[in-house]
Amino acid sequence: MGNFIKLLFSIIIFIFLSFYCAFPFQIVSHELEYALYKKNQLIWSFKTKEFFQKETGDFEGKDIYLINKEKGLKIWANKGFYQKGEDKFILQDNVHLVTSEYGEVYTQKLIFYPKKNLIFTDEEVILIKKGLTVKGKGLIYEIETGNFKVEGKAKVKWKI
Repeated sequence: MGNFIKLLFSIIIFIFLSFYCAFPFQIVSHELEYALYKKNQLIWSFKTKEFFQKETGDFEGKDIYLINKEKGLKIWANKGFYQKGEDKFILQDNVHLVTSEYGEVYTQKLIFYPKKNLIFTDEEVILIKKGLTVKGKGLIYEIETGNFKVEGKAKVKWKI
């Protein structure tokens, strides 16, 4: 009887693995929220209305919202991608970055490396901060050091 159960179990596992290997899977979720804590303190919060995760661990989302209260950062975009192998977010379409120190940045694409604490883009950007508007092409923000730079031929408008 024991050998029969082992044989039956092996057949079931074989069938399951055949289907698993033959058909790629995708995890789909709505209104997903994820939080990363370090030493019982919230470091990052991630929210998205639609979430599609592939078997590689990469994902695509719509209406993405990232918050880092410790660094005073908020980022949101209409859509975004996370590439697990490179540990990077690619945020696209109406991207809005809010910093407590440098103001608000508007662009169409941002690339964010969470472990490197680096945000950058080579797209057009508009930075707005209390009566100051800066337009340029490209941005580099090293979150840990606080280095923030609008690149390209930046144009500045002061409003007094």
